[in-house]
Amino acid sequence: MANYRLLAGITGVVLGLCSLSVNAAKGLTYSYGEIGYSNLNSDDVDTEGVTALLSYGATDYVHVKLDYTRFNSANVTTRNFFGVKKLNVDIDRFVMGMGGNYTLLKKASVFDAVDVFGTLSYYDAEESKDRNNSDRGYQGDAGVRALIKKKLELNAGVTRLHIDNFHDTGYWGGGVYNFYKKYSASGRIRHFSQDGTTEFFVGLRLNF
Repeated sequence: MANYRLLAGITGVVLGLCSLSVNAAKGLTYSYGEIGYSNLNSDDVDTEGVTALLSYGATDYVHVKLDYTRFNSANVTTRNFFGVKKLNVDIDRFVMGMGGNYTLLKKASVFDAVDVFGTLSYYDAEESKDRNNSDRGYQGDAGVRALIKKKLELNAGVTRLHIDNFHDTGYWGGGVYNFYKKYSASGRIRHFSQDGTTEFFVGLRLNF
């Protein structure tokens, strides 16, 4: 119940900020909120849930992010000396961090702006009923964002994940389409090769 209240609180902050009367930002903005559907599949986990993300451009070159996902009824496979065991649990994942961003070019050919960015975050994924059963570490992201004709953003990059004794590198890509003023449709997919994890997200983005 507490996690649903947290999700509702994050959603309320996102909607509240986006309800302010602001002009559409020129170029790429780092102040936005997203909410939508997430699906994760790997060798050991198969689940889906809801993601709420809040990003804030603190300055022209610095941003902070809070990303919360509630995975419901995750089908988790554990392997040990006694064999294979399948569990059905709910998982809360928190990714919180900050980073830098820089505009490489503006108004070049079909591009309105092209940015590079990097973000370093604290990572925490835990069972909702057993907080001691968790994976904690850090996540580093680096990527490129390109805004085309003020309507379409394409993005791609790399993620480095360090969790306890597990290290892996993933690659991701996605897009954002602005369909009305500060409202956009957002989607992305990420794949880690070591454990075969593939995760995708589709949702609504609101700029502020």
